[in-house]
Amino acid sequence: MIIRHEIPLQRSHYTKVDRYVFTNSDLSDGAKVLYGYVAGLKSGGNFSDNYIIKVLGISKTVLYRRKKELIDTGLILIEKLNARTYILYVGFSTCSAEQVKAQWLAEDDGE
Repeated sequence: MIIRHEIPLQRSHYTKVDRYVFTNSDLSDGAKVLYGYVAGLKSGGNFSDNYIIKVLGISKTVLYRRKKELIDTGLILIEKLNARTYILYVGFSTCSAEQVKAQWLAEDDGE
């Protein structure tokens, strides 16, 4: 899964995360943790579900359930490129994952 977002990251082990995501009562604590984790991954990096499962110490079922919560709120969007490659777009409170995807596609078209 290739990660794409527009969240400015620091060079340290800390991640800037949209505080409105963490105060969203429609999301479970687990979905918030997953969001914080994927938002902190390097944009353009390639990370498998198995990697995320291992790092967060969760099951595949739990990962899929948390992803669904984030998809339903527009915070992430997963696009399948082929049988083994996916892109995960990460949005935030003022820019949905769909908008992040549009920004990435516009930049790709501009090159």
